Amino acid sequence: MTFDSPWALSLGLLPLIWAAAEWRRSERRRWLLWKAAAFALAVLAMAQPRMAVSRARVAVAVLADSSASIHAEQAARRRATISRMAAARGRNPLRVVAFDSWTRPDRPSSETSWSEVPGTNLEAAVRNGLTLFPPEYVARMVLISDGKENLGAVERALYQARRRGIPIDTVGLEGRRETALRVTSLAAPTRAFAGESFTIEASVNSLRSGEALVELTVEGKSIGRSTVDLAAGENDIQLRGRVQTEGAVLVRAKLTAGELGEATFEQPILFVRPRALFVSGDAADRDRHLMELFRAAGFEVERTNQDPDSDLTPYDVVIANNRNPDHWPAERKARLEEFVREGGGFLLIAGENNEYTEREEADPVMRLLPAEVAPPRTPEGSAVVLILDKSSSMEGQKMRLARQSAIGVVEKLQPTDQVGVLVFDNSFLWAVPLAPNSDPRTVQRLIEGIVADGGTQIAPALREAFQQIRTSTAAYKHILLLTDGISEEGDSLKLARAAAKLKITISTVGLGLDVNRAYLERIAQTAHGQTYLLADVSRLRQLVLRDVMEHTGSSIVEEAAKPVVVRQVELLDGVAIEEAGPLLGWVKFVAKAGAETILQFEEENDPLLVRWQYGLGRSAVFASDATARWATNWLDWSGFDLFWSNLVRDLLPRAPAIETRTHYAAAGGDLVIEYHTTGRQPSVERLVPAELYALGPDGFREIVPLERAGPADFEAKVPLGERFGLFRVRPASGFDRFPEVAFYRHNNELEDTGSHPDLLRRIAQLTGGRFNPHPSEVFEAGGRTVHSSIDLWPALLLAAILLNLVELAARKRWLGRLRRWA
Repeated sequence: MTFDSPWALSLGLLPLIWAAAEWRRSERRRWLLWKAAAFALAVLAMAQPRMAVSRARVAVAVLADSSASIHAEQAARRRATISRMAAARGRNPLRVVAFDSWTRPDRPSSETSWSEVPGTNLEAAVRNGLTLFPPEYVARMVLISDGKENLGAVERALYQARRRGIPIDTVGLEGRRETALRVTSLAAPTRAFAGESFTIEASVNSLRSGEALVELTVEGKSIGRSTVDLAAGENDIQLRGRVQTEGAVLVRAKLTAGELGEATFEQPILFVRPRALFVSGDAADRDRHLMELFRAAGFEVERTNQDPDSDLTPYDVVIANNRNPDHWPAERKARLEEFVREGGGFLLIAGENNEYTEREEADPVMRLLPAEVAPPRTPEGSAVVLILDKSSSMEGQKMRLARQSAIGVVEKLQPTDQVGVLVFDNSFLWAVPLAPNSDPRTVQRLIEGIVADGGTQIAPALREAFQQIRTSTAAYKHILLLTDGISEEGDSLKLARAAAKLKITISTVGLGLDVNRAYLERIAQTAHGQTYLLADVSRLRQLVLRDVMEHTGSSIVEEAAKPVVVRQVELLDGVAIEEAGPLLGWVKFVAKAGAETILQFEEENDPLLVRWQYGLGRSAVFASDATARWATNWLDWSGFDLFWSNLVRDLLPRAPAIETRTHYAAAGGDLVIEYHTTGRQPSVERLVPAELYALGPDGFREIVPLERAGPADFEAKVPLGERFGLFRVRPASGFDRFPEVAFYRHNNELEDTGSHPDLLRRIAQLTGGRFNPHPSEVFEAGGRTVHSSIDLWPALLLAAILLNLVELAARKRWLGRLRRWA
């Protein structure tokens, strides 16, 4: 026994002296002794006595290897081993810590993601483990690892463990198995748009043939899987995925092929939300559906009814909806052309506001478009004479459709145009004399009064129409002959040649099979018109309108026509155009050489959707509209939203406005990021931020400066040291214009296979531990004890208090009263 305050023992005589002085006068000498004993115990407690003891309780620290070389199967075995130890510990304390390149006592090993953590440092793990034991316990360590040390030297830490007499038991993990698969090349984008499909292409070498499951994951969630057949040797694999969220993420592909093993490859991809400028000539309520579908598809859309600003930097694609870009200021048209040439996208949704404009020189917007509005034969002042057969054979449906066709022509012509309707049987009659179309309703009523009667004499009627139209002052003159019978030819061919000299075109329409086909074709061909032979008269009105519109200077066709696919391209994937229904109108365009016509109208052969590459960007023309005027049948079509979102996504830039390159400089341990600004950035100084934020694994944060490396080039360096994983570098401001950069530093430990059991056996042997012990054996003290002491003063002080209370109770006679009450 020892005393922390031995001087207090000198006070031990005071109770004895006091008891001797009170002995003669006391009547209750027994209780006097009790009181003196209580004082003596209190004095002894003041000396703070200690009793030396030896203990054999064991405290165990489990060091769990959580580095990249521990794959999922072995991580499960590691957790099972720790669980068995916890069940066998009894009253012995057990602490589990994870380690990789350094030890993390505050992180449970079960939370470690095997594929993200860097190298293995057994030395650091053991050194930190030696600091975890309370002094009153016998210390033991358990090291669970595959022994694949690639940082530090564990022998230096073992020397400290031997000096302190702490044995280290080791549990060996098998490590990664040898694989017959090897990734030899990888091609993947570094940047993609959120919600857009992206492709990763890889070449995988396999020692043998077999079937493999390929899965793409992002942050542990699957975004696509497929099965591929591997042949012995090189195999080209293509994977497709889609990510809806923004930001830089690590896309990982895992190839699992049974006995062939598995292979993984990673690619950091920055996903950005595409931004569109929607320049509209319609009211906001007409555009509401388009705005909603673009936003639902992941676009950030800004709508305006004004001409676009000259600064198009914030946008990826510009959409002109029912707005003629030919009317924009010259400066803005030139900027739009530059925007597309440098990688931007442009879509023209024609609508009724687009028209042909005669130009002496090329226009910037017209240069970038893959199609141009079809030039009319004359822009205005047309004269049209319709010659209608009203013979008896035309009675019924033919006559009714002929009248409707004539009325339709009158509706389409402008008031400045001239129109006349000449009917014939055995003779001819002007149902509507040739005159300006200033009163269409009156003309329509006159046409409705035409009835079928008589025979068929074409030549006199044709001669009369020619004589009347030749005197017209209109810039363009056109005659359309409609008949269902056979007639004497007369001088019709001579008349057609005269018409051609005067630039009067003649088209002919033959209804049914009983017509002089050769006669009608010779007249039309000689007079530079068109011949139409119809067995199905239901198409008569549509055909007449088309012919007249083509020869009267109008670029707009308003009739029902069904679109068909000319070329099956990616943007039509999942889009059933055949279910879309007919469009009710369009603007006549002519595709340019080198452009790609994707959709056209089934019978008219007019292009509906045309696209091409212009410089680094893309542009497209949709010849109809996306509203209830012409596309009313499309609004209820189930593929409407997908078609438009796919079309705009197809025009998104393939390259960012600021190009970036990243590489790891091993000499300095730095991630080097090089920025190159392109022509799509009008003011470099205004866009480039002063500093960047670097974010990485395990809470890595660093502020790095951005330095100029050339007139349009900048550079930043991020010190990585021994860190591995996904790093993101983003600007402090101007994030919408200056790109975030993602870099993945691959840990070579992921490629390690097998384990190092000899090292684990040596660790156990040098420190007196066991290799692969039973869970209960790790808590054996092995004959070792820890010397410690027990403080006796609390017990002495408690005894003194109890004795004093008993003496007080006796003196006050409380005990007797208690007996009587009992």
